[in-house]
Amino acid sequence: MKKISRLIVTVLSFIVLTACSTDSAPSSSNSASSDTGTVQLIVQEDSNTIDETVTFEKGDTVMDVLQDNYEVEETDGFITAIDGITQDEEAGKYWMFTINDELAPKAADQIKVKNGDKIEFYQDVYAN
Repeated sequence: MKKISRLIVTVLSFIVLTACSTDSAPSSSNSASSDTGTVQLIVQEDSNTIDETVTFEKGDTVMDVLQDNYEVEETDGFITAIDGITQDEEAGKYWMFTINDELAPKAADQIKVKNGDKIEFYQDVYAN
């Protein structure tokens, strides 16, 4: 009888402890959400403008985001063609971009994106 009583007490203790324990494992959705974000990516290709919201991963640069969504040719971090539309060096027209309506101060491979950024690519005449 004592053995059965001990067994019942042990099983009940296990059930109570298991039921009362909390889940200490971190939520994967919380860690995943901090590793990604979205940006507004606008590309003006001749008379066609593409405006879309795209995702990026933590640490991505403007170049990474552009390459994830378009065919890109570049030299030293500077865009030379997007989806086959090349810059026109003879006319002095080059691919340029703004971030949050400010002209980018560096090459696309040197600027890390932040959640909510607005990135706009366009061709314009570059004047020194």
